[in-house]
Amino acid sequence: MGGVLPLGYRVQDRRLVIVDSEAEIVRAIFRRYAELGSVRLLKAELEAQGRKSKSWTSTAGRMIGGKPFSRGALYLMLRNRSYRGEIVHKGQSHPGEHPPIIDPPLWDAVEMRLAGNTAERNSATRTDQPSLLAGMLFDAKGNRITPSYAVKQGARYRYYVSRPRITQDQRESTTALRIPAGEIEHLVISRVRQWLLDPRSIYQSTRLADPSAQRRLIARATEIGQSWTELPGTRQRDLLTTLIDRIDV
Repeated sequence: MGGVLPLGYRVQDRRLVIVDSEAEIVRAIFRRYAELGSVRLLKAELEAQGRKSKSWTSTAGRMIGGKPFSRGALYLMLRNRSYRGEIVHKGQSHPGEHPPIIDPPLWDAVEMRLAGNTAERNSATRTDQPSLLAGMLFDAKGNRITPSYAVKQGARYRYYVSRPRITQDQRESTTALRIPAGEIEHLVISRVRQWLLDPRSIYQSTRLADPSAQRRLIARATEIGQSWTELPGTRQRDLLTTLIDRIDV
């Protein structure tokens, strides 16, 4: 494995060994991408956390790396088969002598995400509609339910999936949920619009405001509820995250 060592490994006795602290960062990056399905969102989250790339000193004494992760670097990391314990030679992967950092279920979940995003970009059916409920859904055991999808015969099917189904052995996640995205989004949106269009509900939620502010809020809520279907997906997503803290399924 020539060149720069991947984050998570170092050389010891001419062999690659895992650096535990770095390996945890790698696993966290893989898990979050499996949940988010977006390198753009992942990059923003890592920047907010102050996470940086691997740093080292060159033979000339110059410090290299140690910078915020770029989108390109994250794509390369997520496709780096070294983390599976493999080496790549002339385009073919082979078992390596170094220990893996990413287990097969998580690797497969990430690869499915990457493949699905590629298929979506290349498909005429691509849509800019975001996953409206991302970050808000939780199952009965308190596990976050995250966006996912499958591509079957060229068609893309969206789901929300309990985290254990992504990050753990499927056999240990029999109680985890896998919900058709369209159905639960329609259910939540219908309930939110019902609330927005009910002046009494808005009044109860804003009872600490002064009467003139309440009237403005009720009028604005009615306006949003009536025009909801005309709003772009990003605007619907912004409104939902403003109004809803958590949805327990």
